[in-house]
Amino acid sequence: MEPAQNHCRKIDVVTVKGSNVPMPIYTYDTFQNQEFPQLRAPKFSNLSLEEVLTRQAENYETATWTSDPDLVQLRCLATTEFLKTFEKGLHSYLGGRWEEARAILEKADQMMASSDIGGDGPSQAILKYMNANDWVCPPSWSGKRPLTSK
Repeated sequence: MEPAQNHCRKIDVVTVKGSNVPMPIYTYDTFQNQEFPQLRAPKFSNLSLEEVLTRQAENYETATWTSDPDLVQLRCLATTEFLKTFEKGLHSYLGGRWEEARAILEKADQMMASSDIGGDGPSQAILKYMNANDWVCPPSWSGKRPLTSK
């Protein structure tokens, strides 16, 4: 797997309207409600900010995902403990063990209580879907959720 992909979190498996093909969906967790320094070209440089950013993009290395202070700061809430908890809850949900999934995903949501939205959006979406089914996994469940609109 590409190192950038390693920083994305699988959040569900869905079928889109008009298709039966299961599609895993992923997110890149970020905490947006924070301050970053204003970007500027380096002092004593004759390059514009756009030129500096272009050169950085051209010299991209996969280590950037763990070494760039802005990317690390954006992911400050996506702790290893949170990611493991969510993954366990997702596995239970996809496996049809909804009672177990509910408890774990509620815990994951609580772990993200200090986020921009006051919880974890993907956990909340799955919990909402399970709640709409009265917390009972349908007998026809095959580990994928149908999306009913485009």
